[in-house]
Amino acid sequence: MIWPFLALTGAVAQAAYSTGVKVLLPRVSPYFLAGSSFLVASGVLLFLSSFAGFPVLSPGFLPAVAVTVAINIVATLLFYRALARSDLSLCLPMLAFTPVFLLLTSFVILGEVPTPAGTLGILLVTAGSYLLAAREVPSCPSALLAPVFTLFRDLGVRMMLVVAFLYSISVNYDKVVVETSDPVFGSAVVLGLLGVSFLAGAGAGLLVGKRLVPTPGNPRGILLLFLALGLILAIEAISINLAYTFSIVPYVISIKRLSIFFAVLFGGYFLSEGGIRSRAAGSLVMVAGTVLIALWG
Repeated sequence: MIWPFLALTGAVAQAAYSTGVKVLLPRVSPYFLAGSSFLVASGVLLFLSSFAGFPVLSPGFLPAVAVTVAINIVATLLFYRALARSDLSLCLPMLAFTPVFLLLTSFVILGEVPTPAGTLGILLVTAGSYLLAAREVPSCPSALLAPVFTLFRDLGVRMMLVVAFLYSISVNYDKVVVETSDPVFGSAVVLGLLGVSFLAGAGAGLLVGKRLVPTPGNPRGILLLFLALGLILAIEAISINLAYTFSIVPYVISIKRLSIFFAVLFGGYFLSEGGIRSRAAGSLVMVAGTVLIALWG
């Protein structure tokens, strides 16, 4: 039963990464931010893999890498744009729909089917995330309708919903990457290719006169945050990939979506976004869903 703790570690790491991205986006090109953090994470994973020994790759490795890299390029661009336009605690709950989409995509791609208790747990995690997004919104008659109301009015929230669907496809291929290599080397290759792709986009931006750092800032502090984001991504990749080896994708990603709860906390305490106490009910529902998945999934 170690996999729930691994998935929970990935959840905290993803929330920390999202918070760091939110802080840096006003100061740094999204292409450079993504490319540098991905390459740092890839370097860390390759360093670790060199000690453990590089794996023998199975035939399905390269096709799975190609698919997940292509999908994640689009998803990352939308993810960054959503965070740039909307509050972290407002748009990130849309990622809770990934486990719901996975009920279909994981069955089609991997043939994985949750138990009835596991399915209920997935739905509870999603419902809890919905409650986390509930807030008083002008012109909206009820706080419970606010997430739907915001979905139609906020482009960043709509972008994040598309990201949730794209992730529901790519994470299945992430598991194939792990199964055809190992939990460390496979992600090192994927993150390395993503990093090169985004830095190429940053280079293209320079050619047309766009700056990598649009606003002044502390260069040393920004560099340290880049390194920290890369290390956080490496921790997330290792913990989630190890969890894949013990359980099915919908369960792992459902627990990983507790990152939404942690992101609400980080957004409230570090970014002064507010609304933490009012979202306690949503947090409890998410925890109940997580317990169902961990114990009876």
